[in-house]
Amino acid sequence: MLSFDWFNFVCMIINLLILYFLMKKFLFGRVNRILDERKKEIENGFLEVEEKKKEAEKAEEEYRTHLAELTFEGEKKKKEEDLRAAVEYNRLISEANEKAGDIIKKARDTARYETRRAVVEQEKEMRSLILSAASKIAGSKGTANDNELYDRFIENTVHTDGGNK
Repeated sequence: MLSFDWFNFVCMIINLLILYFLMKKFLFGRVNRILDERKKEIENGFLEVEEKKKEAEKAEEEYRTHLAELTFEGEKKKKEEDLRAAVEYNRLISEANEKAGDIIKKARDTARYETRRAVVEQEKEMRSLILSAASKIAGSKGTANDNELYDRFIENTVHTDGGNK
């Protein structure tokens, strides 16, 4: 049967205590130190991750700001180019209008000149016909005096006609 011996029991407890203190000093101390170091490494890793996360967020914010600035500048340049194009378009249109006005003015001047020339030619022709008819009626050839009479006749006709030529 089993027996209980107090001496063995006390020796066993003393052996366990000695074993516990030796293990605590030589084994658990090192293990706890390694665990503490690993814990610090992990905490440092978390801190580094947080710092990297903050840096990434900051870089992302800078990127977004830069992108917004580029977008704004692009829109600004586009508006400036649109404005320049509108100014150039208006300049070209005004130049074309000026040239068209000059062409129309020249055409009117040419038409007036041609009209006056035609009227003068018709007056000469009419004078010649009237003198020819008058000389045939009078039986004589036209003289310088006849030309003066004709000019007065034309002037009187023009003045009584309201100045229309």
